[in-house]
Amino acid sequence: MDKLFKSRKFRLLLACISLLLLLDMIQDTYAKYISSAEATGNFTIARWNFLINSQDVLTNSDFSNTIIPVFTPNSNIASNVIAPTSTGYFEITIDYSNVDVAFDEQIVLSPGASNTVSDIIFTEYVLNSVTTTTLSNTSNATITTTHNLNEQNTVNTYRFYIEWLDGTGETMNNSSDTQASVNGSASIQVNVNFTQRASQNQIQNPDPNPDPNPDPNPDPNPNPNQG
Repeated sequence: MDKLFKSRKFRLLLACISLLLLLDMIQDTYAKYISSAEATGNFTIARWNFLINSQDVLTNSDFSNTIIPVFTPNSNIASNVIAPTSTGYFEITIDYSNVDVAFDEQIVLSPGASNTVSDIIFTEYVLNSVTTTTLSNTSNATITTTHNLNEQNTVNTYRFYIEWLDGTGETMNNSSDTQASVNGSASIQVNVNFTQRASQNQIQNPDPNPDPNPDPNPDPNPNPNQG
């Protein structure tokens, strides 16, 4: 009886061990390779930051306070005022040192919204104290320039010359000039626009099988019916 009990006990122990081994084998059979990874890609955004007369126009687009007119000295006209026959200029300096893309620049000159002196005209402008361009004595003008990437010069100064026209070509008579001095307003508007150049020139693929002996004198009018 004692031997039988011990035999059963041994068998039960053996069965438990076998069950544990079987469970371990089943777990190994259904195990899968599992792994994970992650990354963050950081990209540098192209800069688009313009200064006009040292003012950041992205944070403050109104640069009116930076336009300082300089009038030609005239013994018959007080300093720092404009009157018929007055001439002078103002400057704007555009700094695009912190721009990383090609762009088009457009400067639009026109009478101010409150302007009542129609005889104020733009006569010419000088770029960087070198190049002079005539504006045909007009009260409206548009200057458009394309700036390519990696230009060596990234700061341009425009000096715009103005005049209160009196005489040939004037639109105001003496009475209008006098009235302007009483309750008139002389002002100009300067709008500067920057537009990124998004298009790019497409490079055509060369002919993979070029003619080694091209005809030096091709027929300009080939006969399509010629065999």
